[in-house]
Amino acid sequence: MDESRKAGRLKEFSAQLAARLEAAPGPLSEPARLAVRIGADSFLLDMNKAGEIVAAPPISPVPWTKPWYLGLANVRGRLIGVIDLMQLAGGAPIAPEEAQQLVVFNEDLKFNVGLLITRAFGLRNIKDLEPLGPLNDPSRPWEARAFRDNDGSRLVEIDLQGLIGFDDFVSIGA
Repeated sequence: MDESRKAGRLKEFSAQLAARLEAAPGPLSEPARLAVRIGADSFLLDMNKAGEIVAAPPISPVPWTKPWYLGLANVRGRLIGVIDLMQLAGGAPIAPEEAQQLVVFNEDLKFNVGLLITRAFGLRNIKDLEPLGPLNDPSRPWEARAFRDNDGSRLVEIDLQGLIGFDDFVSIGA
């Protein structure tokens, strides 16, 4: 698929998400969560903290940084640090063919970074998910809670504020 078609599909997806949020009946007790896949794992991101989803742009490596810090990408004139969350968590790096999109953090977080993901696959309302409880792995303080979706999939909620407060996350130098 060529880049212009990919960009068009992402814009259409973003517009559909915005329309669904506006059409939601009444105020939500919690903001909707964006469901994303990174490799084989599924995650939830708070829509108020995730800024936008773009097709994975070219990434320029930055020397002398940790392997999970993939480099810098230009997203509409804004330099964004690109993070491989799976590698930061101690796992295998995201495979190049699985690195399809970038979720850029909301500018309110004051960090010009984004998570490389395989794909976004919709919105989830927390009240519609089965809670599996809080996660307390000190090596992954950004993993807040786990849920089970209607189809039996496990989704882990990522606390982006907790991620940017993680000492290793802000120490990108090798």
